[in-house]
Amino acid sequence: MIQDKVKVQLDQLKKQGEKLQAEFGKGLEVAKLEGQRILQELGVDTSAEKIDLQELVEELRKANPTVRDFLRNLDVATYDNRFRLNWNATMISAYAKQQAEKTYAKDIKPKLAEVRETVTTQLREVQAKTQELRAKITA
Repeated sequence: MIQDKVKVQLDQLKKQGEKLQAEFGKGLEVAKLEGQRILQELGVDTSAEKIDLQELVEELRKANPTVRDFLRNLDVATYDNRFRLNWNATMISAYAKQQAEKTYAKDIKPKLAEVRETVTTQLREVQAKTQELRAKITA
């Protein structure tokens, strides 16, 4: 019985691992394509399967003779990516805020109202007992 549970959990972990690996692979492929696109915009030929780092630097220097040219071309080449990252960060933060608001409205707010009501009820009881005791003491 315990072995069955462990086996099921291991299978679930394997499936999750495969799913994560597939998603990670997609992300790496997108990053690779974006990197190649940026390098092409900077003047580097990325058609070769393997690019030597020294050749890459030489091609970058040839296509961008000054640092100013390189920075300008780099700014132009990465503009879309920076805009997309900014947009994604904004949307993720908005989504997180929305989820937090939903959680607050669904879980936290009712519990707070319940606690507030309980405290109010107990406080009224204490006040009533205090008034009774005060009346007994003064009588």
